[in-house]
Amino acid sequence: MTLVPGRTCGDCTVCCTWPTIDKPEIQKASGTACKHCTSQGCDIYETRYPICRDYHCAWRAMEMFDESWRPDKSGVLPYVETDGIGEGFDFSIGIGLMLLDNPLKLVRQRWFHDFVVTGVMNSIPIFLAIPGPRGHEAATTSLNTEEMVEAIRRGMVKEQLEAAVKLLRGWDFQPQTLTHTGNDVSS
Repeated sequence: MTLVPGRTCGDCTVCCTWPTIDKPEIQKASGTACKHCTSQGCDIYETRYPICRDYHCAWRAMEMFDESWRPDKSGVLPYVETDGIGEGFDFSIGIGLMLLDNPLKLVRQRWFHDFVVTGVMNSIPIFLAIPGPRGHEAATTSLNTEEMVEAIRRGMVKEQLEAAVKLLRGWDFQPQTLTHTGNDVSS
Protein backbone atom coordinates (compact mmCIF):
# COMPACT_ATOMS: atom_id res chain seq x y z
CA MET A 1 0.00 0.00 0.00
CA THR A 2 1.33 3.40 -0.98
CA LEU A 3 0.94 6.07 1.68
CA VAL A 4 0.25 9.75 1.15
CA PRO A 5 3.67 11.46 1.13
CA GLY A 6 4.40 13.52 4.23
CA ARG A 7 1.49 12.12 6.23
CA THR A 8 2.44 10.48 9.52
CA CYS A 9 0.48 9.23 12.49
CA GLY A 10 2.30 11.55 14.88
CA ASP A 11 0.64 11.26 18.27
CA CYS A 12 -2.64 9.90 16.84
CA THR A 13 -3.41 6.57 18.54
CA VAL A 14 -6.98 5.98 17.35
CA CYS A 15 -6.08 2.69 15.64
CA CYS A 16 -4.42 1.55 18.87
CA THR A 17 -7.79 1.70 20.66
CA TRP A 18 -10.87 1.15 18.50
CA PRO A 19 -10.27 -1.82 16.21
CA THR A 20 -10.32 -5.44 17.27
CA ILE A 21 -7.15 -7.42 16.64
CA ASP A 22 -7.46 -11.19 16.58
CA LYS A 23 -4.25 -12.60 15.13
CA PRO A 24 -2.02 -15.41 16.41
CA GLU A 25 0.70 -12.95 17.42
CA ILE A 26 -1.52 -10.36 19.14
CA GLN A 27 -5.07 -9.97 20.41
CA LYS A 28 -6.93 -6.84 21.54
CA ALA A 29 -10.60 -6.28 22.23
CA SER A 30 -12.35 -3.35 20.54
CA GLY A 31 -12.56 -0.15 22.51
CA THR A 32 -9.54 -0.98 24.64
CA ALA A 33 -6.22 0.73 24.25
CA CYS A 34 -3.23 -1.48 23.54
CA LYS A 35 -1.06 -1.75 26.63
CA HIS A 36 1.83 -0.32 24.55
CA CYS A 37 -0.14 2.83 23.67
CA THR A 38 0.93 6.04 25.43
CA SER A 39 -0.13 9.65 25.02
CA GLN A 40 2.87 10.10 22.69
CA GLY A 41 2.14 7.00 20.59
CA CYS A 42 3.43 3.44 20.69
CA ASP A 43 6.11 2.75 23.28
CA ILE A 44 7.40 -0.21 21.20
CA TYR A 45 7.08 1.59 17.86
CA GLU A 46 10.43 0.46 16.45
CA THR A 47 9.70 -3.21 17.28
CA ARG A 48 5.90 -3.18 17.04
CA TYR A 49 3.97 -6.18 15.80
CA PRO A 50 3.77 -6.77 12.02
CA ILE A 51 0.00 -6.24 12.00
CA CYS A 52 0.51 -2.82 13.58
CA ARG A 53 3.39 -2.03 11.24
CA ASP A 54 1.29 -2.93 8.19
CA TYR A 55 -2.01 -1.27 9.16
CA HIS A 56 -2.78 2.24 7.92
CA CYS A 57 -6.10 4.01 8.16
CA ALA A 58 -7.55 5.47 4.98
CA TRP A 59 -6.41 8.95 6.04
CA ARG A 60 -2.80 7.77 5.71
CA ALA A 61 -3.42 5.90 2.45
CA MET A 62 -5.88 7.99 0.43
CA GLU A 63 -5.31 11.54 -0.76
CA MET A 64 -9.07 12.16 -0.90
CA PHE A 65 -8.89 12.71 2.87
CA ASP A 66 -7.26 16.04 3.62
CA GLU A 67 -5.45 16.98 6.83
CA SER A 68 -8.71 17.78 8.63
CA TRP A 69 -9.69 14.07 8.44
CA ARG A 70 -6.81 12.91 10.70
CA PRO A 71 -8.72 10.56 13.05
CA ASP A 72 -7.69 12.14 16.35
CA LYS A 73 -8.64 15.58 15.03
CA SER A 74 -11.85 14.76 13.13
CA GLY A 75 -13.34 12.10 15.41
CA VAL A 76 -13.77 9.86 12.36
CA LEU A 77 -11.62 6.80 11.64
CA PRO A 78 -11.75 6.32 7.87
CA TYR A 79 -10.80 2.79 6.87
CA VAL A 80 -10.66 0.61 3.79
CA GLU A 81 -13.58 -1.84 3.73
CA THR A 82 -13.52 -5.06 1.73
CA ASP A 83 -16.56 -6.81 3.23
CA GLY A 84 -20.15 -6.17 2.25
CA ILE A 85 -19.42 -4.69 -1.18
CA GLY A 86 -22.52 -5.52 -3.19
CA GLU A 87 -22.65 -6.40 -6.84
CA GLY A 88 -23.03 -3.51 -9.22
CA PHE A 89 -20.10 -1.49 -7.91
CA ASP A 90 -17.09 -0.74 -10.09
CA PHE A 91 -14.89 -0.99 -7.00
CA SER A 92 -14.00 -4.06 -4.93
CA ILE A 93 -13.17 -1.93 -1.92
CA GLY A 94 -15.15 0.67 -0.08
CA ILE A 95 -14.61 3.29 2.57
CA GLY A 96 -15.80 2.92 6.12
CA LEU A 97 -16.34 5.93 8.35
CA MET A 98 -16.21 4.96 12.04
CA LEU A 99 -17.76 7.77 14.09
CA LEU A 100 -15.76 8.00 17.32
CA ASP A 101 -16.95 11.31 18.72
CA ASN A 102 -20.56 12.44 19.00
CA PRO A 103 -22.09 10.71 15.94
CA LEU A 104 -24.93 13.19 15.44
CA LYS A 105 -22.60 16.16 15.66
CA LEU A 106 -20.28 14.58 13.10
CA VAL A 107 -22.96 13.71 10.53
CA ARG A 108 -24.33 17.26 10.74
CA GLN A 109 -21.04 18.76 9.53
CA ARG A 110 -20.94 20.12 5.97
CA TRP A 111 -17.55 18.50 5.25
CA PHE A 112 -19.02 15.12 6.21
CA HIS A 113 -22.09 15.64 3.98
CA ASP A 114 -19.88 16.63 1.06
CA PHE A 115 -17.77 13.49 1.39
CA VAL A 116 -20.79 11.18 1.60
CA VAL A 117 -22.55 12.86 -1.34
CA THR A 118 -19.43 12.64 -3.52
CA GLY A 119 -18.89 8.98 -2.65
CA VAL A 120 -22.50 7.87 -3.05
CA MET A 121 -23.04 9.78 -6.29
CA ASN A 122 -19.83 8.30 -7.73
CA SER A 123 -20.88 4.75 -6.75
CA ILE A 124 -18.07 4.35 -4.23
CA PRO A 125 -19.17 1.93 -1.49
CA ILE A 126 -19.47 4.05 1.67
CA PHE A 127 -20.20 2.56 5.09
CA LEU A 128 -21.13 4.36 8.29
CA ALA A 129 -20.14 2.72 11.57
CA ILE A 130 -20.16 3.35 15.31
CA PRO A 131 -18.17 1.33 17.80
CA GLY A 132 -19.96 -1.03 20.11
CA PRO A 133 -19.38 -1.16 23.84
CA ARG A 134 -15.94 -2.37 24.91
CA GLY A 135 -15.38 -5.90 23.60
CA HIS A 136 -18.38 -5.82 21.24
CA GLU A 137 -18.65 -5.69 17.49
CA ALA A 138 -19.27 -2.35 15.79
CA ALA A 139 -22.51 -1.45 14.05
CA THR A 140 -22.15 -0.79 10.32
CA THR A 141 -24.54 0.17 7.56
CA SER A 142 -24.16 0.99 3.89
CA LEU A 143 -24.88 4.54 2.79
CA ASN A 144 -25.31 3.47 -0.84
CA THR A 145 -29.07 3.15 -0.61
CA GLU A 146 -31.97 4.40 -2.69
CA GLU A 147 -33.05 6.44 0.35
CA MET A 148 -29.67 8.22 0.46
CA VAL A 149 -29.73 8.94 -3.28
CA GLU A 150 -33.23 10.39 -2.92
CA ALA A 151 -32.11 12.41 0.13
CA ILE A 152 -29.22 13.82 -1.89
CA ARG A 153 -31.59 14.81 -4.70
CA ARG A 154 -33.95 16.50 -2.24
CA GLY A 155 -31.21 18.22 -0.20
CA MET A 156 -32.02 16.10 2.87
CA VAL A 157 -28.60 14.47 3.44
CA LYS A 158 -28.39 15.56 7.07
CA GLU A 159 -31.73 13.98 7.89
CA GLN A 160 -30.81 10.71 6.14
CA LEU A 161 -27.46 10.56 7.97
CA GLU A 162 -29.26 11.21 11.27
CA ALA A 163 -31.60 8.31 10.47
CA ALA A 164 -28.56 6.09 9.81
CA VAL A 165 -27.07 7.06 13.18
CA LYS A 166 -30.38 6.26 14.88
CA LEU A 167 -30.36 2.83 13.21
CA LEU A 168 -26.78 2.19 14.37
CA ARG A 169 -27.48 3.32 17.93
CA GLY A 170 -30.32 0.79 18.14
CA TRP A 171 -28.04 -2.03 17.00
CA ASP A 172 -27.92 -5.35 18.84
CA PHE A 173 -24.18 -5.16 19.58
CA GLN A 174 -22.79 -8.67 19.79
CA PRO A 175 -19.86 -9.57 22.06
CA GLN A 176 -16.68 -10.31 20.16
CA THR A 177 -15.25 -13.77 20.34
CA LEU A 178 -11.50 -13.78 19.85
CA THR A 179 -10.32 -17.05 18.32
CA HIS A 180 -6.65 -16.62 19.17
CA THR A 181 -5.17 -16.48 22.67
CA GLY A 182 -1.78 -16.02 24.22
CA ASN A 183 -0.84 -12.38 23.71
CA ASP A 184 -3.72 -10.16 24.78
CA VAL A 185 -2.45 -6.56 24.76
CA SER A 186 -5.79 -5.03 25.82
CA SER A 187 -5.31 -2.60 28.68
